[in-house]
Amino acid sequence: MTSLALSAVAATLAATPGPTAGPASPAYLVQRLGDTAVARLTAPGFAALPLEDKRVAWYLTLAGHAGEPIQFDQLGWNALAAKRLLEGVYLGGLEGKPGAASFDARFTAYLTRFYGNLGNHDEKTSQKLLPDFTFDELAAAARRALKAGAPLGVKDDAALEGRLAELRPTLFDPAFEPLATSKTPAPGKDILTSSSNTCYGRDVTLKDLTGFKEKFPLNSRVVKQGGKLVEQVYRAGTPDGKVPPGLYAAELNLVILHLTAAAKHAKKDQAEALTRLVRYFRTGAPADWDAYNIAWLKADTAVDANLGFIESYVDARGQKGQWEALVDYRDAAENKVMELIGKKAQYFEDRMPWPNEYKRKKVTPPVAKAVSLVNSYPQPPAGINLPNEQHVRQKYGSKSVLVANSNETGSALKRLPLALEFSRTAEDREEAKRYSALARKWLVAFHEVVGHGSGQVSRKLTEDPSVYLKEYDNTLEEARADLVALWHAFDPALAELSPDYERVARQMYRDLLVEALTDLANVPKGDEFEEDHQRAGHLIAGFLIEQGAVKQVEDTDARGARRTSWAVLDYPKMREAVGQLLTRLMVIKATGDYPGVQTLVQRLGVKFDPKLRDEVVARVKAADVPSTLYLVSPRLVPVLGEAGEVKDVVLRDDQPFIEQQLERSLLGGLPPDEATRAAAEWAASPAALKKALLQPR
Repeated sequence: MTSLALSAVAATLAATPGPTAGPASPAYLVQRLGDTAVARLTAPGFAALPLEDKRVAWYLTLAGHAGEPIQFDQLGWNALAAKRLLEGVYLGGLEGKPGAASFDARFTAYLTRFYGNLGNHDEKTSQKLLPDFTFDELAAAARRALKAGAPLGVKDDAALEGRLAELRPTLFDPAFEPLATSKTPAPGKDILTSSSNTCYGRDVTLKDLTGFKEKFPLNSRVVKQGGKLVEQVYRAGTPDGKVPPGLYAAELNLVILHLTAAAKHAKKDQAEALTRLVRYFRTGAPADWDAYNIAWLKADTAVDANLGFIESYVDARGQKGQWEALVDYRDAAENKVMELIGKKAQYFEDRMPWPNEYKRKKVTPPVAKAVSLVNSYPQPPAGINLPNEQHVRQKYGSKSVLVANSNETGSALKRLPLALEFSRTAEDREEAKRYSALARKWLVAFHEVVGHGSGQVSRKLTEDPSVYLKEYDNTLEEARADLVALWHAFDPALAELSPDYERVARQMYRDLLVEALTDLANVPKGDEFEEDHQRAGHLIAGFLIEQGAVKQVEDTDARGARRTSWAVLDYPKMREAVGQLLTRLMVIKATGDYPGVQTLVQRLGVKFDPKLRDEVVARVKAADVPSTLYLVSPRLVPVLGEAGEVKDVVLRDDQPFIEQQLERSLLGGLPPDEATRAAAEWAASPAALKKALLQPR
């Protein structure tokens, strides 16, 4: 399938008749870089929001930009220095030569991937991203950039040479910090010291943490000082000095300024939540994080955000939260499925296959909604369920969202083309065309609303299940949430959404197998999955094959090439197997059974057949389906009145991916009023933005 054919897939979605029809086909695709596609997020409903909601969205977006350096820093010891150097080279060190083989083209492709993965490790595989240019080429470009006055984060020639020497192994040595997160290191190696993220000091091992009680488990870096373990807490400190500043204090102080500005325009409940978030960023205290989450759950708003140290996928122990900043608004057109599942949350909980003692007797109705993102990192989620803290979730409920515009773009450019390529029969392909987009929305809705929000743990557990399940907790939770969706997919209650609900359910089953199979294409080297979602999918598929509900079928095409499929042999039998695995995972979570989850994940979720992977890679490449999508967020532009007030916020879709990242870097370092004036000026004058980018920083 060519790049032009990808646009035709979006048109197919739009032309599909009946309730499964997709939206009118926007121009999603921006560019292709080999197996990667850069595409746009659309946000058609934003313009209709009230002014105060637009203002809240604007200042929350600035808060996200201000915290972005934290996100890069958490993913690599030299990630921020590398980012500054690469940006400077882009601004002042390119040769100006055309051609796909030129240094400029190779460098720009690498910078795109660096931004897209928030550093020099692949977000899905954790494996290091190596450039297609040499160290000498980069060094020459950096010297040109310094001579041209571009900001490189260094003052003179000597400092530049030192920086280049420091970054040489980081960027070019495949054996130096090869994995961002290593949950299955080589025998005798440690999961923490084999990981190159900065959740722990470079010399801190898992054994060192035995018996060490963290006071700030989510938002601290544990390091050794004088031979003792110390927590460096992520916090700004309090104005009265009672709580001292900690790690990332400068960035968090800017975040706080933007949150305070947003609170001035927010409704009462949201303003209260933002005030509590400010308090948490000052103290870093877990009790203040809980207080924020409880207030956030009560604030059912049109514009919302996920801000803070939230998901723990990057930490090999599954404890440290990575900085996250997503800003969204409610998408009323996509809300029906979320509302139905949220309304029937207790109904679905009562029908779970696991023992009654682990079912929640009184489910707090979740806030369930469809949203579209207006600010995101390049690889956003398809759905979100928060907070992650089990004790808050059980008592106060959760917020579950379907990310409509992320799903729309992903379905058009990736999921539907893969479903077509890996469907075994012509009938399956026709069903995929008709139902795949809808099946994806239903799966995500169940995954977030009921999946993550379901179940209760044994009273014998004195801490969150993640403390017991350690590095396997996230894999278990992602598998459990998908299995909840598969378990309920055939429930007659879904006839309210579509009379074809059983066909949608069957498509959901087939698509999950396709996704698990094609995840192999995301790991072009080695024979192991490291990423939790991929481990979860492989675990589910492996179990279903073991139970005889799914069969690995090997056909050949007209040229004799192998075409492997994972085919559903019997849908009722597959659902029965889904229930068996779901029950096992829930009991493991409820009882904190570390040996049980370790055995299951290691047996079915980690290893794969490299020969099968090579076949999948070849088929995905031949079909010209991107294995990775980087999404360009809508560009929010403040419109200022005569007194400098924000009288509107409009969206533009004319900003290239790299330029968007550069602008965000600048805006993230400015206080609210200055950032607002700068954004308005730069949107009106590309020359003004270019001038600002070339200023020393």
